[in-house]
This record gives sequence, C-alpha cells and structure tokens, in this order.
Amino acid sequence: MDIKLLTTRTCHCSNIEQELRDLDLVYERCYVEEHPELVERFKVRHCPVLIIDEARVIPVDGLTEGQIKALLSLE
Repeated sequence: MDIKLLTTRTCHCSNIEQELRDLDLVYERCYVEEHPELVERFKVRHCPVLIIDEARVIPVDGLTEGQIKALLSLE
C-alpha cells in the first residue's frame, strides 16, 4: 500500500503521524507547498489527508488509530 500524508508546513498533524507509526505503516509526508500537483490532481481542499495508492483520498484530521485502521481496511 502506497500512503502519502498530504499536509501543510503549518499543520499540527503530529497526532496523525503518531497513529500511522503506531500502526507500523510506512508513509511519505508531502507538503502542499512543494506538491501543488497533488492538491490539483486530487482536488484537496483541507489538510491533512491520506492519499492511498494514488487513487483514494481520506481526510484524517482528528481520526483515531481505530478509525484509520477501519478506513484502510486493516482490521
């Protein structure tokens, strides 16, 4: 599974990153400032979001580890 965490440099999404690490998920952090093509391609309006396998966009702000597991079908 290819996972990108799309966020901004000013986003305080350390909780989401900790949840991903707790789930032993490998992900790439991408900043919208450096990757505007991702914002346009996936029509992202809010951050942070996960981009899964270059196909699925999941808003993740405030989600728990259990909710992330369910959304990624890890249960």
